[in-house]
Amino acid sequence: MKVLITARHFSISEKTRKHVEEDVQQLLKIFDRITSVNIVFEKIKDYEYETDIVVNVPLKTLTIHEKADEMSKSLDIALEKMRRQLKKYKEQL
Repeated sequence: MKVLITARHFSISEKTRKHVEEDVQQLLKIFDRITSVNIVFEKIKDYEYETDIVVNVPLKTLTIHEKADEMSKSLDIALEKMRRQLKKYKEQL
């Protein structure tokens, strides 16, 4: 699984990058056929962050957009939504 992490209008520390990669690896426990994950963090204002997660699985692309006042908060909410989408997609297969 390829993981691509991008930050727009700010930079992410290596510690945060490793933490995000560990969180993404847990998606493999739900669905092990994930081919790639793209995560884009965007700083909209000084107090607002947006997280976009795009997961490519066979025959489908799952996307999540989440806004919050902290980057980690938006990531946690987006990952939880992605877990639900992956479980639903797995049941459909």
